[in-house]
Amino acid sequence: MKTQAPQALRHPRDYAAAILAEPLRKRRAELLQLCPAHWRDQVREHVQSAFAKIAAYRQHQAGRAHLARERPPAAPRREATSSITHHKNSELDVGNKHLAGLRAVLGKGAA
Repeated sequence: MKTQAPQALRHPRDYAAAILAEPLRKRRAELLQLCPAHWRDQVREHVQSAFAKIAAYRQHQAGRAHLARERPPAAPRREATSSITHHKNSELDVGNKHLAGLRAVLGKGAA
């Protein structure tokens, strides 16, 4: 709630802000005509650039809302993950197995 009295429009940006705050298009055109003639082009430029920024922001928000409505991908099933009891052999186990095989070959050859 505003507690201050409305201030006079002293700058082109003040006029542009007043025009942007107005929801009705007809009233916005009237406010532009009430603007001093030497500021009118500058005020129009401020309003046009602000409308472009507002449109870009609304498009950005719509895209974010779309992403928020999407569901995340489902988590993988428990069966698809590796089990603790059925794990693959580690590199150390594989190496020891090969060494045992070489020792067996050498032991047979030397005997």
